[in-house]
Amino acid sequence: MAARNDPEISRGKMIEDIVRSKHPTTVAQLAQLLTAENALDEAEFVETVKDLARDGSLVLQAPSYKIETVLDYLFTLTLSGWFWSTLGVTALALLSVTLIPDLFPLNTFRWLLGSIFVLYLPGYTLLQFLFPKHSELDTLERFALSVGVSLAIVPLIGLLLNYTPWGIRLAPITASLGAFTIVSSMAAAGRKYLAVRKST
Repeated sequence: MAARNDPEISRGKMIEDIVRSKHPTTVAQLAQLLTAENALDEAEFVETVKDLARDGSLVLQAPSYKIETVLDYLFTLTLSGWFWSTLGVTALALLSVTLIPDLFPLNTFRWLLGSIFVLYLPGYTLLQFLFPKHSELDTLERFALSVGVSLAIVPLIGLLLNYTPWGIRLAPITASLGAFTIVSSMAAAGRKYLAVRKST
């Protein structure tokens, strides 16, 4: 019971929890996360990290990747997995809308992908662009804001299409949302690459 109240153990647990939940890639990012939450001052942080590294609870090592160009970032899947999964879901959604007939039970797959494509991906990619560092928003905040921002973007795209010769029909709205998602994903990848370059 005494060990549970030990400040060294609670500080170490706090650092381990942040490493598990926020996945900082450098000690500087870990320090930023802890100071943002007013959890530890600098001296306590340095002392606790040294203790954790000494007893093997925290392993400090240089990243196993070297990011020099955008292509290095894009082909390091631990960093750019979000980008490729976004493009993959976008491509599947576009294919399902154009190729899968609107007949039950085939259209279930189409509805599922279409819902993700319309209600989540536009906001998610825009948030990835606006907040490129993973530590800026936690996972739940990012998910909730992605849905909210998507619900704002989709009607705006529809409104803009209403003033074009194509109007608001399935093909133009699908193409416009697909283009928005792909362009904002690429812009977000560029910003994330710059953030990774600064942190290494």
